[in-house]
Amino acid sequence: MSRSLRTDPYLLRATRRAKAHVPVRVCPPRAGFVHPADPGDIAGILTFFGPAAVYGVRGVELRQQPAAGAGVAVAMLRVPGLVLLFEQPMSPWDLSGQLTDMATARLQRAGARVTPSHTGVRVDWPGSTLRDFMLFDGLMHEIGHHMIQHAAGKHRTRAMRTADHERRADEYAVRARRIWAAQW
Repeated sequence: MSRSLRTDPYLLRATRRAKAHVPVRVCPPRAGFVHPADPGDIAGILTFFGPAAVYGVRGVELRQQPAAGAGVAVAMLRVPGLVLLFEQPMSPWDLSGQLTDMATARLQRAGARVTPSHTGVRVDWPGSTLRDFMLFDGLMHEIGHHMIQHAAGKHRTRAMRTADHERRADEYAVRARRIWAAQW
């Protein structure tokens, strides 16, 4: 029984089994777009959070935005274990329509300056805030999704309903941001 699956806590299994290096693949961004976080930024944050964060992650890919009509995508988890981070428009962003209060709060939490107008919303990203947004609200959010799926052993189906999945991934990203900020 001592060698049966899941007898060790997740953190112990992760420490023993996680890869030392997660490969990061880069697809060049299109004109007018950037990859705010580079492979060094991604490797640094994954190293900082250690084996529990990378256990089962097969790779991270910096990609171009998905097909038109999907809006501006930040990141996505392709189960099992592939995190996709999408190129972002260069700052400032001029968005049509209005943002929800939750979207506005998320952008402001990441350090963006959100200015609504009668025609839309302008989002300015001072300094390294867009990079940090990608690392925490993109990468670490998707790592949160990955950890939920991986710990539950679910590779084809969701481990929980979507609203709970999103809430827990958001909580993971917020916690990661706090831990990262506390080191400075």
